[in-house]
Amino acid sequence: MDASYIPMFVFLLVGACCNLPFFVRSVRDLCRTSAFTAMPAAPSALLTTALAELSWVLPCLVQCALQAFNGDGPWSAARGGVGCDVMGFYSVFGSIAGMSSTLWVAILTNWPGLATAKTGYMVSVAIVLSAALFAALPWMGVGRFAFTGEGFCYFDFHDTALAAVLLAATLPMLVATLALLARAAHRGGWPSQVDLYVMAASFLSAWVLWVPACLIGLGGGAFPQYYMISGGVMGHAQALINPYVYGVRWRRSSLRIDGNKEIVLDSKTGMPTVTPATKDVV
Repeated sequence: MDASYIPMFVFLLVGACCNLPFFVRSVRDLCRTSAFTAMPAAPSALLTTALAELSWVLPCLVQCALQAFNGDGPWSAARGGVGCDVMGFYSVFGSIAGMSSTLWVAILTNWPGLATAKTGYMVSVAIVLSAALFAALPWMGVGRFAFTGEGFCYFDFHDTALAAVLLAATLPMLVATLALLARAAHRGGWPSQVDLYVMAASFLSAWVLWVPACLIGLGGGAFPQYYMISGGVMGHAQALINPYVYGVRWRRSSLRIDGNKEIVLDSKTGMPTVTPATKDVV
C-alpha cells in the first residue's frame, strides 16, 4: 500500500459521491424538460456540466485507488505508457468540457430563451465531441501526454504546440465566461445575484492556474513546487462545488424564472426583465 495516495483517494471519493447524485438528477431533468418552460436548454446544460467533472473524477478515483492499494503497475501515471495516456486524455477532456459547459451555462444565464431543448442537446453533444477531439491531440501526432511530477498526467506543457492550443482554448473561455457573468450581474434579471458571484468564483478558482501554466511551458520555465497538484486539486474540487453551484442554485433559479411572475422574458432578446419588486434569492 502506498499511503501517500490515501488523502487524494479520499478527496476523489468524496467528490465522486457528491457528483454522482448531481449527474443522476440531471438525467432525470432531461426526461422532464417541460418543467423548464422558460429555459428548455437548461437540463442538457446541467447534464453536460455534471458529466464533464464526473468523467474526470471517477476514472481518477479508480487509478488513484489502484496506485494506493496495489502499488505501481501499468495503470500508474508516474510510469508513463498506457496509464499516463489514459489519465492525460480524461483529464484534458474533463477540463475542456467543464470550461465549455460553464461558458454555455453563462450564455443561457444571459439569454434564458435563446435555445430550444433540441438546440441544447446539439450544443451539449458538440461540447462533448469537441472536448474529446481536443484531448486526443497527442494520439493524432500533436505532442504527448506527460507526467506533471505531482501525481497526474496531462498535456505536456513544455510542448510548444500543445501549450499554445491549450492557451488558445482556455484564455478565451475564461475571459468570455467571466464577462458574461459580470454582464448578467450588471444588467440584473437573474433570480439570484449570489448565483452569479458564486459561479464566477468557482470557475476562476478551477481554471485560472492553467493560463500561467501554458505561459510557463511556452517560455520553457520550471513550475514552482506544488503548482501542478494545486491545479489538479482545484480542478477536482469542482466535483464538490458544482453539485451545489449548478445542481442546486443555478437549477433552482432557472426553474424560478418560470414561476416568478415578477420576471418577464423579453420576446426579442430572451432576457428576463425584472420589476422593482423582485427580490434576490439567497
